[in-house]
Amino acid sequence: QAHICCWFLFPPPAPNLINAAFFYSTVARMHPYLLHIHERPLTLVKFNHDGDFFISCAKDGDVNLIRSENCERVGTYSPLGDKAGAVFAVDITMDSTYVVTANADGKLVFYTFQGEQVSILNHGGVLKYVEWNQKPGSQNMVCTCNDKFKSAAEGLVPNRIMIWQFNPPKRLLSIDDQLPMKATKVKWGAFDETLVSIFEEGTVIVWDSATGEQIKLLQAHQMAVTGINFSEDKMMMITASKDGTAKLWATDNYEQIKEYKTDRPLNDACISPLYCSEQSPKLHVLLAGGQDAKDVTTTAAASGKFEALLYHMVYEEEIGSVKGHFGPVNTLAWFRDGSGFVTGGEDGYVRVHNFDPDYFTSKKFD
Repeated sequence: QAHICCWFLFPPPAPNLINAAFFYSTVARMHPYLLHIHERPLTLVKFNHDGDFFISCAKDGDVNLIRSENCERVGTYSPLGDKAGAVFAVDITMDSTYVVTANADGKLVFYTFQGEQVSILNHGGVLKYVEWNQKPGSQNMVCTCNDKFKSAAEGLVPNRIMIWQFNPPKRLLSIDDQLPMKATKVKWGAFDETLVSIFEEGTVIVWDSATGEQIKLLQAHQMAVTGINFSEDKMMMITASKDGTAKLWATDNYEQIKEYKTDRPLNDACISPLYCSEQSPKLHVLLAGGQDAKDVTTTAAASGKFEALLYHMVYEEEIGSVKGHFGPVNTLAWFRDGSGFVTGGEDGYVRVHNFDPDYFTSKKFD
């Protein structure tokens, strides 16, 4: 029906059929799927390793499993008993067997991929991030970070970065004394040998995952670091910050390679999975963010700068932008085959964008 509307809304600019066909093909393209599956701001969207499903979580406590192909919601992950207040992070094992969620009430909840709750780990603090270790076939550990929290039951829980064993449940590592401030996110480095954490002070700290010792401290940004993602081979890392820049780092020596400057605070950045493709490499990075949520009411959607930005990885130039959200974009994820991307916003919407064929054929996107 949407296509029928196009016939009436957009009369062809020229009578000949070639122009008309070209016109309709461009008008009707790159229509995103709009998924209104959350009532509160999104915190994370994440694809499984095969790329046929993605999971979204938000501050309303819902965790949704969505099929990538047609964007239908397959189901939700809900803990037994009370619903989680907010879910800040979620992750799936590579073989799509288990799912873990990091809840604001300080609980790590493990599910089977089908949605059955396996176990709950009482972590303590306000859990901000969780990620399975990256070794295929033996993903039995998760790394987490939490903000400090004082409660009558547990007393004062400090800011921590931790590693937990999944089965049987066991605490393997806790970094709290050396932690200078609360970590926003923490991810596994290459071969699970390191942990990389980001902070609101603009720093990135690399830790030894066996001993918990600090290996490297990077003064990466002028303001809070909001997002961190790795390339497929873990050889490169990209960080996004409230200072309006994203930076590309080499993970062997943690030296800055590139800097992408924008005119807005950034919340997330990620590297195209096609950057090392042999057939048609796409040296692209996606950046997104926008004016802070508390200031949004005073501006129009256009001036809030809520577009997703596509930048060239090498030339540091903006290639294009994709409008959509009417609030800051909180989280980004590329399709596993690089054919599109998913964004989650402060407005509670998940938008699924599939690139046009032009993206793969046109020279301007090389």
